[in-house]
Amino acid sequence: MSASVAKATLSETNVETITTVTTVEETVASLEVVATTATATATPVVLAAEPALHRELPIFSNPLLANATQSNSVPLKPKIVRVKSAGNKSLSVLRISAPKVDGEVVVMRRLDTDLVNATSMYNAAYPAISEKMDAKESAFVAKKYDGLVEKSGALAGVWITIPQAKVLAKEYGIDQFMRPLLDAPNPKNANNITTEGEEVLDKSIITEVTIVQTSQKREADVDIEELQDTTDKLDELTVADVKVMKRRIEELEDQANRDKKKFRGLAVVAAGLAAASVIPQVLPYFS
Repeated sequence: MSASVAKATLSETNVETITTVTTVEETVASLEVVATTATATATPVVLAAEPALHRELPIFSNPLLANATQSNSVPLKPKIVRVKSAGNKSLSVLRISAPKVDGEVVVMRRLDTDLVNATSMYNAAYPAISEKMDAKESAFVAKKYDGLVEKSGALAGVWITIPQAKVLAKEYGIDQFMRPLLDAPNPKNANNITTEGEEVLDKSIITEVTIVQTSQKREADVDIEELQDTTDKLDELTVADVKVMKRRIEELEDQANRDKKKFRGLAVVAAGLAAASVIPQVLPYFS
């Protein structure tokens, strides 16, 4: 009796143990299934890549820049000028002119910030573009290079750095033409350079005026010397010389009077001859 009870107890224990083990395995299996299902049904998180900027350049480029874009062409020398910004502030810029069929396109580089006008570069390379194409390219350049946009005035356009301008010039096919402007050294203080230029100009004007004044002074000195010489010669004339001169003047006047009388006589003779030849021809009409 006791053995049967013990055996039954042992069997129940084993059943509980097996049931417990089975329950744990089932739990693990169920968790794996849940995890797999959750993984399968979860929405994947993917970082969206920024779309690459792309645009198509015009087919027809500037034919007048063909020679300027050759490696053996003579580079143009940029000039320093002053322009006014939108805030009516005067700025120094380097400029270079690109020829086109109906004029020229001025490409500028600011000396205060070393930024280059990319919009004018585009117009120089492709002068036959429309306003829509120009606006589209300006928006593209401003977004790609994080350019500075000036909306009005002499500095209107998109401004980019020199390294960016070199890359853009190669895309436009005008890198040789743009090289003098982009490689030109920037003076440390553009305002001082311009001021010095203005001072030199003023000095040149003053020098020119000085030269003119000196020339006038020399001419006046010459006139005074000639007048002095004439006065000295008049002082040297004697009374006899004055009489000779007076007599010579009278002779010239008499000669002129005789020539006048002679001319009048010749005129009278000519008129008489003309009348003598005409009268015989006219008389029959009155007879």
